[in-house]
Amino acid sequence: MAVPSTSSLGWKSFFRSQTWLFLFFWLLAMGLLRSSAFEDPGSLWHIRVGDWIWDHGRIMQTDPFTFTFTGHPWRPQQWAGECLISLLHRLGGLDALLLALAVLLAGFASWLAGRFIRAGLHPVLAAALVLLGLIVASFHFYIRPHMATIVFMGWVMGRIVDFESGRITWKQWAWLVPVTIVWTNLHGGVLGGLATVGLAGAGWALLALMGRESPIKSWRILIFLILILAISGIALLVNPYGFGMLKIWNSIVDSKLLPQIVTEHQPVRLSNLNGLAVVGFGAFYILMLASTLPKWPHVSWLIPLVWFGLSLHSIRHGPLFCVVALVSLADMFPNTIWFRWLQKHGDTLVRREVTAGKNGEERTWLAWLIPAALTILCLWLQAVRLQVPLLGSGWVWLNPKEVPVDLLEPLQEYARNKPEGTPVFNDANFGGFLIYFTPKLRIFMDDRCELYGDPWMADYMDMMKSHPERIEEHRAKYGFDRALVTVDSPMDRYLGRSLQWREVARGQKAVLYAWKEN
Repeated sequence: MAVPSTSSLGWKSFFRSQTWLFLFFWLLAMGLLRSSAFEDPGSLWHIRVGDWIWDHGRIMQTDPFTFTFTGHPWRPQQWAGECLISLLHRLGGLDALLLALAVLLAGFASWLAGRFIRAGLHPVLAAALVLLGLIVASFHFYIRPHMATIVFMGWVMGRIVDFESGRITWKQWAWLVPVTIVWTNLHGGVLGGLATVGLAGAGWALLALMGRESPIKSWRILIFLILILAISGIALLVNPYGFGMLKIWNSIVDSKLLPQIVTEHQPVRLSNLNGLAVVGFGAFYILMLASTLPKWPHVSWLIPLVWFGLSLHSIRHGPLFCVVALVSLADMFPNTIWFRWLQKHGDTLVRREVTAGKNGEERTWLAWLIPAALTILCLWLQAVRLQVPLLGSGWVWLNPKEVPVDLLEPLQEYARNKPEGTPVFNDANFGGFLIYFTPKLRIFMDDRCELYGDPWMADYMDMMKSHPERIEEHRAKYGFDRALVTVDSPMDRYLGRSLQWREVARGQKAVLYAWKEN
């Protein structure tokens, strides 16, 4: 193969549509997520789990963070993601984690937009549609390993669409096995990915039985797909816990309490902006699907409807619905009446991207050199702790309205003057915050629901909402003399009236109380 000379490389080789799309989505992510990416209660404790694993050279078997469940069995189900998060944090702190999230989202968004462009859409329209879907999904964009599920679900859906459209062969489904192994050790959402592949396979098999067009054209292909799916199911056991990982996932899925107390496990509510956005995007997808009639729909076009239904039952599935819908829309759009109408009227929003000959295809990778160089530059600036806006250290901002950073001084001063393992009572939403910023202290509770179990969590919720006076029972049992609770909560009002507690400091999100004898 002839290698193009260096002199033939113009600046356009480095600034293709992929480059501009990456930079666009990267700037948005770095600007809009600098605070919100860390607002989930679990974002910060994942870092410390990874730190513990690296420091001890093994995966913990019991809880190392609480005083209520010290010694109780707990295995981090997302251990591989937590190790990766810890490494990035050691390199560049919270800024490196934000950068990693922004690069992941920008690369993923560029890949999605590229599918629309190859389908005949102008890059501007492609970027707008991807941006719409990702904005709807953005309520779940946090520094947590579940981001791997969002990206891998896009990959799985891309495989389904490309196989059904004839762009990949049945042999390429073999990649599902190694992806399953990696995904399993990052996040339990791998079960949803395999279920989606199984659903697509069932649909294709049904089409074949009906005598309609199907990518399963022989028994050989069908047997191969079944075999790959079965091996992928076995590959779920390639993790440090074996069947124990499945038991952990089941304890979360089978919980009857989580849908009652955790917002992301609850059904979609139209009174909530996120729920309204998911329903609106679902309506948009159904409208686009209807506009392909009377053409017989592809199986891959129907799969997002299943995820939409799951989203209505539990809003935590909303981002996954958005991702599979975007992948399907890219394949579906050229078959809609809207696309044909735009083509008929010569609208420039629909066109096929023209590549300048074979050499242009060979140099497509050059478009990613600038994003790669930008990422390396940012990592270097963060590693040497240079404070450069957007690019370097110090860009992450923790919002005191969501994370009680305005109480760090009294908390860290208290931790410095106490021995390691000193207990502190806390609202569950502040558990990760304390684990990260005051690692010497031991917390009352956080959001690792599989550790505590439904009965204990139900008892905790009853205390926090209806019987705050029961904090005295726990204080007598465990001997803590500090309490970090939510502003204007029943517990805040109780401690504020108590003769045994005094207010140390009040922030925008939380209040710190001290037992008066200390």
